Amino acid sequence: MKEVETMSRAEWQVMRIIWTLGQATSKQVIEILEQKTDWKAATIKTLIIRLQKKHFLKAVEEKRPYIYQPTIEEDVAIKENVTDLFDNLCCMRKGNAINEIIESSAISQADISKMIATLNQKAKTAPEEVECDCLEADLK
Repeated sequence: MKEVETMSRAEWQVMRIIWTLGQATSKQVIEILEQKTDWKAATIKTLIIRLQKKHFLKAVEEKRPYIYQPTIEEDVAIKENVTDLFDNLCCMRKGNAINEIIESSAISQADISKMIATLNQKAKTAPEEVECDCLEADLK
């Protein structure tokens, strides 16, 4: 599996704004984040620069102010982040982790229906118990 570049919590906040708007100037991002956080403009500009260096954002530099656009779709970034997290969990703990996320999240009726359908399909082939994958097979 390829190494996934990660985003900090702060960088996720910047990306969420740009994904929602589709594209944004640094001024727009700063105005929104200064209302939501106690961050200064310089901090937010640093986050934007970091996201460019990590190739999550690109700047359209034909005229000023620069317009920042995402280079990765939000759904792709979420999937990569979740996959990376779950790759670090014991297989025996993943089901409980998913359940805890569901219990603590606001979820629409449509999303719940989709999850139920997915779980019903998954149940047809799921094992009774999932084995621990934390140790090498020959060490068990």
